[in-house]
Order: sequence, then structure tokens, then C-alpha cells
Amino acid sequence: MQHTYGIERDSEQIERRRRCTLLRELTEPDRALLESRIVDGWNYAAIALSLGVPGANLVKRVQRIRTELRRKAKALAGGETKLDLAASLPV
Repeated sequence: MQHTYGIERDSEQIERRRRCTLLRELTEPDRALLESRIVDGWNYAAIALSLGVPGANLVKRVQRIRTELRRKAKALAGGETKLDLAASLPV
């Protein structure tokens, strides 16, 4: 039982490193957008007002970021990924 726990923990650490790598590779504006949306819990209207851009542009941008994160996560995992980072982001 302890052996299985160790393997699961190692797997979780690998996934965490992959996610961190993906997030570090984001541009600063994309990272700031995701931080406002996910960490701060802002809605698109508040983010658009803060950044001075149309809300529709932000929705498209988040979709683009999510698609790119999903593609990169799949590539990092060798074509398969247990955890879909992009799917965990709010729309």
C-alpha cells in the first residue's frame, strides 16, 4: 500500500511541475489575465475595465490561452495527460 502511495505522489509532483512549466511559459499579459480571472475571481467585465479592452476580446483570448495550454500539456505528457489544466480554468 505504501508503494502505491509513493507512485501516486510522484505522479502528482510530475503533473504539478508540468503545470508550473506551462504557466511560466505564458506571456506576462496572459498570466495577468488568468490571475485576475482565476485567483482574484474577477468577471470579464471587471477585467476588461481594468485592462481597458473590450470584454469580447478577453473571452476570445482566454479561449486561445486554454487551447494553447491544452496543446502544450498534451505535448509535455507525450500525447496523453491525466490532468487537463486548461479544462480546470473558468470560462
